[in-house]
Amino acid sequence: MFKPFELLEDLRPGQSAKAVLLRWDGGKYVRSDNHIDLNEFVGTHGDRGDRGYCFYSDESKRWEAASGLFEQVCGWLPN
Repeated sequence: MFKPFELLEDLRPGQSAKAVLLRWDGGKYVRSDNHIDLNEFVGTHGDRGDRGYCFYSDESKRWEAASGLFEQVCGWLPN
């Protein structure tokens, strides 16, 4: 199952970055308390504040970014 996330660090192809899982709050996505190490294996990249979708892989036992689903967040403010 795909989960929405927000990058806390830049993500480059073949690397990993800190991210936070998002949850739906009745009208928008908000940050949860679930911080993850997001791994990239398909050539996707993003910058801090970008949002996208990820999944937990039973094979690698890691959170992995889904390709091409990034969206820049306007007015990103660190917690």
